[in-house]
Amino acid sequence: MTHSIPFPADTPVHSLDHWLSPELARVSPPDAPSRLRELADAQGTLAAGWSGAIAGGPVLALAGAFTSVMSGNPAAALVLVPLGAILVLLGLFGWKRVRSVLPRTDKALITRGPGSARGGIGMVSFLAVVLGGIIYLYLPSAMAKGAGEVTILVGSYVLMLALLVACIIVPSAVLGRARESFRLRVQTSPRLRRALEEDLAVWRDPYGNAAYGPL
Repeated sequence: MTHSIPFPADTPVHSLDHWLSPELARVSPPDAPSRLRELADAQGTLAAGWSGAIAGGPVLALAGAFTSVMSGNPAAALVLVPLGAILVLLGLFGWKRVRSVLPRTDKALITRGPGSARGGIGMVSFLAVVLGGIIYLYLPSAMAKGAGEVTILVGSYVLMLALLVACIIVPSAVLGRARESFRLRVQTSPRLRRALEEDLAVWRDPYGNAAYGPL
């Protein structure tokens, strides 16, 4: 007599490819919670932080070079240029690392900035106008002192804008594409896909009967 083996009760009903489907994501409310979205958003938040470091490094180096040129003292460049390079290298290392593994979700990650590139551009545009107004107030005084003061004033404004782009627009763009980027990486990274398959096999909603996806 043949005995059938019962289907394991905790085996996932749907495959990972089902939950990763772009079509399923399009018909699901974007604010509806899911395990996949939780992982993608957490990874995107971490990657956004490291992207700010990658973008901020060149700004730091440029600030050092500008200060040295305007002051005639190479000390600023000798300090800030290497620091900028180190910041970029650390950012690249952290960026690659967090994007290749599943993030921990037992602690909430809080972001204070915009969650999309459009929001980041809007915020930076507003701040640029405010800073521009302040710079404009000092412009007549700088012009009276000579072209060098005007160059310092305008250069400082440009550096502040570059810093805002690095710290606000770049991270917000990464956050805005977090879920789409996560889907692409799962499809191209065997290591990340294997970790996600293992997570799918063992994860159960601790608060109810929420599904694993969509993304």
